Amino acid sequence: MCLLIKQPKNLPALSDDWLADFYLYNPDGVGVMYTNGKGRLIVKKALPKHEGELILFYHQYIAGRECAWHLRMRTHGYTDLANCHPYPVLDYKRHGIDLQFMHNGILHTGNNDDTTMSDTHHYAARFLTPLLAKNPDLIFNPALQDMIGNQIGISNKFVLMDSLGRTVTINERAGIKWGGLWLSNTYAWSAPPNLLPKRTTRGEQRALSMAYDPWGDTSWAGVNGYEYM
Repeated sequence: MCLLIKQPKNLPALSDDWLADFYLYNPDGVGVMYTNGKGRLIVKKALPKHEGELILFYHQYIAGRECAWHLRMRTHGYTDLANCHPYPVLDYKRHGIDLQFMHNGILHTGNNDDTTMSDTHHYAARFLTPLLAKNPDLIFNPALQDMIGNQIGISNKFVLMDSLGRTVTINERAGIKWGGLWLSNTYAWSAPPNLLPKRTTRGEQRALSMAYDPWGDTSWAGVNGYEYM
């Protein structure tokens, strides 16, 4: 079900051990998006064959940048570059601006239309592109953000970025902050024990990751060392 990450500029680089752990859970592709400071959105994608290739990609395109990046664990569609996040919503030639988005979770939006493509692709094609094509700034309307968040449900999170560097996070409060990063979940990596639900061990969390929704469990509270959104 993937891991979606936002990071600020000049954050200290993650260790190779953490990156290898991310790859262990999410081996089906990596992508990053960031602006070049000249009004264009830069997108890089890869299909690492092992953690070493992910580590190289991270240090070349991700480390130290203000960006959003995504590690894929396939649920729908082929394992290929076309299904690596981010996905295009608007493009500069047709709409006067680039806008792309990344997703963590599972959507049920026209997935049978083309089973080679992911659920994220279908959501962009069916909803986001038609909605924003004539007015890209709509996505920065908090009321629309709330509407999309309610439509997709709290278990799904989006990060959208345009070529001006403006970023929107849908269902941001369902993620966590750790080490200066915003991460979409705790189940797609070996989150430190203090990030896990109080009554759930790491082993149980892994076993239940496809069914258990820690953000819907109100019986536990956060502890020191991290911040819930």
